[in-house]
Amino acid sequence: MKNVKKTLIMILRFLPLILCLVFMAIYLFSGREITAEGLMNYAPDNPWLAATFLILLYAFKSLTIFFPIIILNVLGGFLFEPLTAMLVNFIGVLVELSIPYWVGRLSGSGLAEKLKKKHPKLSELMNDNSNEFFKSFFLRVISCLPGDAVSMYFGARKVKFSTFLTGSFLGTLPGVVTATLLGMSITDPDSPMFWISVGFTVGISVISFLIYFFWKKAKKKTST
Repeated sequence: MKNVKKTLIMILRFLPLILCLVFMAIYLFSGREITAEGLMNYAPDNPWLAATFLILLYAFKSLTIFFPIIILNVLGGFLFEPLTAMLVNFIGVLVELSIPYWVGRLSGSGLAEKLKKKHPKLSELMNDNSNEFFKSFFLRVISCLPGDAVSMYFGARKVKFSTFLTGSFLGTLPGVVTATLLGMSITDPDSPMFWISVGFTVGISVISFLIYFFWKKAKKKTST
């Protein structure tokens, strides 16, 4: 009986990781480029079904790692009215952050070490003395690592879920808002909103790079 229980626990621990690898393989070997325009063709006409469809896409994205989340942000802005688009995208992002966290948590602490070896920047960024809330926020702001790998790492480290989710959501918020606004104006590239959204999107990327650059420079100076 004990052996059966241990086997079941082992299966439950590795099942999320196996599912993650399966979804990654499906995405990588499908040979199809996933775009917002392509996904629009599959979205239901009913608003409730369309919202459910988009949130499920966020859940799918959380298990593929390489699927660009900005596509879903833009799609939400295109499909819904402004307030609804923001709400659906916010819910979707919370789902997308949560699933890999629990994948990491169920997979065990060994996954944290594997992720640090695979992503040296993750090891570098997580070795400072700042609190977990700041780390979860900062890693989203600089966005120099795959977001789902970061979520898995925090889960594997058993960081408090509410701390991780709050910090991560606040860190992703500017990018989600600007990408949603971009989706709202994507059919009218001559509109001021479109170019403002593009400008903010590019600006966020540049600011993220500069924050990481100066943080790394300051850390190197401190260590020497």
